[in-house]
Amino acid sequence: MQSYTEPEHRLPIARNKDVIIVGGGPAGLAAAIAAARNGASTSLIERFGYLGGTATASLMACINGFRNQVEPDFTQTVRGIAEEIVLRLKQIDGLGRSPYPQKPYPTEPGAMEYSYAIDTEKFKYVTMKMCDEAGVDLMLHNWFSTAIVEDDTIRGIVVENKSGRQALMARVIIDASGDGDVAARAGVPFWQTRKDEAPRLNDAMMYRIAFGRTRPQKVHGCDFGDHAVVWGPSPGPMDGTDADQLSAGEVVARLRLFEDLEQKKQKHPELADARVIETPPLLGIRQTRFIEGEYKLTAGDALDGRRFEDVVAISSCAIIHYYGYRRYLEHEGYDIPYRCLVPKRIDNLLIAGRCISSEQQPYESHRAMVNIMAIGQAAGTAAALCCRTATTPRRLDVPLLQQTLESQGAQLRIGGASTSP
Repeated sequence: MQSYTEPEHRLPIARNKDVIIVGGGPAGLAAAIAAARNGASTSLIERFGYLGGTATASLMACINGFRNQVEPDFTQTVRGIAEEIVLRLKQIDGLGRSPYPQKPYPTEPGAMEYSYAIDTEKFKYVTMKMCDEAGVDLMLHNWFSTAIVEDDTIRGIVVENKSGRQALMARVIIDASGDGDVAARAGVPFWQTRKDEAPRLNDAMMYRIAFGRTRPQKVHGCDFGDHAVVWGPSPGPMDGTDADQLSAGEVVARLRLFEDLEQKKQKHPELADARVIETPPLLGIRQTRFIEGEYKLTAGDALDGRRFEDVVAISSCAIIHYYGYRRYLEHEGYDIPYRCLVPKRIDNLLIAGRCISSEQQPYESHRAMVNIMAIGQAAGTAAALCCRTATTPRRLDVPLLQQTLESQGAQLRIGGASTSP
């Protein structure tokens, strides 16, 4: 038998909301908080029992992107919800020492450092608390299955959970899955670099080590005093949207993990007594699909520090791999236009996270989790405004979106007038 035809059956509609977000990573949780704070009834769909995505499930305990890592760094290019999360972590001793060289700032509103190491358990707590305070309906332990599309308009999604297969309906859907799963299954065009056919970021497994009798003075990882989270083995080039390759990649990375620690010990004798105390539930997936939007960010946009009339976020991070070295921006940051969040072909859908419409080079900059939270805040706010004004994302009044974002703490300006190519 080469195929199996599922019997037709009716699905219960478990939710009927203003906004539904798929994916509770940095983009999705920021989108959910923003949508709910702006008055939209909001459900957040997450496959794990906690939020954070790559930050927690993949143990990527370092969040970057509040400003340029090098000069010129006068402007803190991301504020809003991302800043609020870090300030809340500071209040409960939830920050460690970042592995990146950077200028010191006091970690106060408008005075954040380029990056922070985060206590991943406290990050889970803070982000869930913020969602709860905002009134977000958290649907944990739910897997996105497919999109419900009629006449090129997404009406809802189907999820799988312990109760079975359920339909969730909404006026606006936000794809914050990281991989663009919702958009792809809804029929939105996308592009993707597979394996090693072109420059791309490969995946890796982070892991946590406890120090022994000798504590290293410096470890390349997220340093928390008596332990650290370090970068671990890569499975090599793989397609994270292919189930078999994803499974095989997990196996390869996990079987290399203790060998990786031994190699670290050989290079750094002070790690001789270090031991592995935690591995993440999920391999760190760095890139898969890129959704085709109304505008695609280009290398020139990032390198030239381009301004756009429909700016909704700013990235100031380096392009980390494409050019063969960490290429820092020679300006304070470039704009991310709203059009990159609006997919072609399908209406009532917004994209948030690393899979927005972009070429490889700018992606390697705005993929940083702080930038991703700024994009998520923009998407969630846009979705709520669409519901409030009875319009679609494609027809949303962008100046209204920008005014709302700025009134709620987002940073959208770096001197000079905005110009759109």
